Amino acid sequence: MRIINRRLWIVALLAMLLVGSTAVVDAKTKKGKTKTTTTKTAKNGKKTSNSKNLTFTVNGVKFEMVKVDGGSFTMSKRVGYDEYEEKQVTLDSYYIGQTEVTQALWKVVMGENPSLIKNDKYPVTDVRYKDCLLFIERLNELTGKEFRLPTLAECQYAARGGNKSKGYKYSGGNDINKVAWYSGNSNGDPQKVATKAANELGIYDLCGNVSEWCNDEYDDGTRSTSPEVGPGLARPSAAAYGGNMHSELDECEIKFMNKYDISGALIIGLRLVLQQ
Repeated sequence: MRIINRRLWIVALLAMLLVGSTAVVDAKTKKGKTKTTTTKTAKNGKKTSNSKNLTFTVNGVKFEMVKVDGGSFTMSKRVGYDEYEEKQVTLDSYYIGQTEVTQALWKVVMGENPSLIKNDKYPVTDVRYKDCLLFIERLNELTGKEFRLPTLAECQYAARGGNKSKGYKYSGGNDINKVAWYSGNSNGDPQKVATKAANELGIYDLCGNVSEWCNDEYDDGTRSTSPEVGPGLARPSAAAYGGNMHSELDECEIKFMNKYDISGALIIGLRLVLQQ
């Protein structure tokens, strides 16, 4: 009987070891599945991060800058409402905002929120050109960095996907409903940043949601002598890149750009650039 009981005990012990071993394998399998799902979700447009990116925190608000490796590309330059000319442009590497400047970031830097429709996760809107210059000046004081507005060339190159471009019509794809908020899906209101798919570089909303002030002036005005005109701006109109929540399809194409009176605010926001 003792021999039988001992054998039974050994069998039971082996069975327990086998069950424990199976449990460990199952746990590893489940962990692997979770990781795979996360990766798949990220490819479908969920916000992700890259080791080359820079993350900044200002008074508790984080924002990320995406590395854009320099290169040459054929830029479409607007010469009329629907007329464009092409020119070759070469850019050095730079960092550009992964999203438009949010209302949350604007508030912690400026102490107020000018946006008509308020939500910390929405892009800041209704900001004049000189307001953006002041915001950047204060942000630079807080961070010790030299942020600035992007040029049209930098916006268009980043929207194309830089040297990873796949030649899409819109930034991130050819199906605008997957990559941009525009008149056909926004209900005329701004939306949370980074809720549409990112482009090849992991940048969001470059062709929709809000148009973005750029550090480019147009040649159709006289030089301003007004003290209200901020540094770096010599003329009464400045460029803005990208479509917005009111734009039609053609106004959301990568090549689209516009100009606005610098004293206006409208539905324009901004995106930051930091030189490497």
